Amino acid sequence: MESAFPEEMTVRDLLQAMATGQLTSAQITARCLARIERLNPALCAVIAVDSHAPERARAIDRLRASGNAVGPLAGIPILVKDNIDTLGLPTTAGSEALRRAFPRRDAELVSRLRRAGAIILGKTNLSEWANYRADGAPGGWSPVGGQTRNPYVLDRTPRGSSSGSAVAAAAGLAPVTIGTETSGSIISPAATNAVVGFKPSHGRVGGTGFVPVSPWQDTAGPITRNVSDAAALFAVIAVPRRAVRLEPGLPPGARIGVWSGIRTEGSHPEVDRVLAEATAKLRDLGATTVEVDVPVPAQDGALPFEFKEAINAYLDSAGGEHPRDLAELIAFHRGDPAERVPDIGLARFEQAQLSDTVRSPREYRAERERITGEARRSINGVFDRHRLDAIMAPSNGRAHEILDPGDHPWVHSYSPPAIGGFPSITVPAGYADAELPLGVSFIGRRNHDEELLGLAYTFEQATRARKQPRYLPTLPV
Repeated sequence: MESAFPEEMTVRDLLQAMATGQLTSAQITARCLARIERLNPALCAVIAVDSHAPERARAIDRLRASGNAVGPLAGIPILVKDNIDTLGLPTTAGSEALRRAFPRRDAELVSRLRRAGAIILGKTNLSEWANYRADGAPGGWSPVGGQTRNPYVLDRTPRGSSSGSAVAAAAGLAPVTIGTETSGSIISPAATNAVVGFKPSHGRVGGTGFVPVSPWQDTAGPITRNVSDAAALFAVIAVPRRAVRLEPGLPPGARIGVWSGIRTEGSHPEVDRVLAEATAKLRDLGATTVEVDVPVPAQDGALPFEFKEAINAYLDSAGGEHPRDLAELIAFHRGDPAERVPDIGLARFEQAQLSDTVRSPREYRAERERITGEARRSINGVFDRHRLDAIMAPSNGRAHEILDPGDHPWVHSYSPPAIGGFPSITVPAGYADAELPLGVSFIGRRNHDEELLGLAYTFEQATRARKQPRYLPTLPV
């Protein structure tokens, strides 16, 4: 299938093409909207498009043509995950309960994107409530958006919760997208759909205007087809802004820890093969690699209380018609037929609702301070002991069939950096069965996001592992 624009064009390429008159923002936007209309019925990656996007694209074109100053993303269409407030569109979090919840203002990061000249094209599908409704929910499913499909093999999971953003990037529904993560929700779907997903250090991207899970871990970040586009988005939404240098080659004396990740028992030969190939490539680039083990802190004890406190505050402030607190939200879900298909229950919601009857808010906050402190000390200890610039680990395992409800072998490495607030980025690195994407993640020191992007860029340019999706209905026998 053809792309909405040449597949290898980066944000920088598109900006150059618009500056020289080869393309206009109106043309790029129209082609993206046409591609969404054609492909989204099969992919279910986009929940809504903004009807004002073409008009805003034409306005950017007029500004550029008249010689007026335009921003660093002027005319670039962007899709954002539908748990991020975008003025003029409902913020549903994938739930029927929020179909008529219209935000009163843009999220902070959306305001930054608009000021940079970006065209907000629409909202992407997600695992409902960012996968915090119940255990066992299908990755990428929501009552509002349906089941998101992996464009590489359509009957395979796209994982979540930022599934729509990852699939939209992979399928070229927009040049770039934005996802959110509490624990793995950027890294896992990005890796599973062969795109780059960047989870910034916690606090580098403004956290206002999200449907929350935990303010201690929630962050937004870019999901794109290449590292340079992720860097271009991050440069706009990050605070403070710092220069990102993307140059081939590692710094002299670079040391990379290699971690096998968190995995179920048994063998994972395809993951191990890809990790070994990535390790060999780093050595070819001049890095010293060191096998390391990263401690995995527990986090579940504080999350239920944090979710209840944060979602109650969000619902109380959101505009439109919707449940006003978690108790009303639970009642809505129990009564709405669409919310009972599939019947995955409300276990996490119910646990959160009872959380403040189990312990006091003071005890939960003390536990969170302890969990975060332990995670930071343990990861910093690994960096310091081995004098590391970054840690590399598997991002994901082989994607299972969406309709297979059984237990599946899994591999990941996202929870330690998520809990500790460290930056991490996944880059395409290979394929299982020649078709199912596998990625490797690089974890950096806190607030060294720009250096991590540079490392990921060097690896990406040296490997160029990503290939375009083929939209196979199932794996060939």
